[in-house]
Amino acid sequence: MKLSMLRVFSAIFSLSIAAFGWYYMFYSQAASRLGNLEPASSNSLRIWLRRANGLLMFLLAVCFFAGFFAVDMENPTKTTAFVWLAVCFLVLALLALGLVDLRLTWRLRNSPQQQADFRSERRQ
Repeated sequence: MKLSMLRVFSAIFSLSIAAFGWYYMFYSQAASRLGNLEPASSNSLRIWLRRANGLLMFLLAVCFFAGFFAVDMENPTKTTAFVWLAVCFLVLALLALGLVDLRLTWRLRNSPQQQADFRSERRQ
């Protein structure tokens, strides 16, 4: 009973990560809405970063599913190690792309135009 619940939760977890990645790749419009606030080059980089992050999330879901269902954790092999190393590298890549996006947001927030807009809003 306990093992089957773990398998169900693992499948739901993998499927939800895949769905989030798919949404992030194809349907998220948050980055494009910043087009009128930041330079076009920064905005296109941000859009590309978020789509790449969505793809990495989708690949992470596939690797999680493979790690939970395709490899035997009781008798680990090289394949088991490769699958879980891929999970680790994908998480690190997601983190790195997310930090670049965060840096772009920080740069946008501290731009002189945004500072002037913020000051004018506070005066009103």
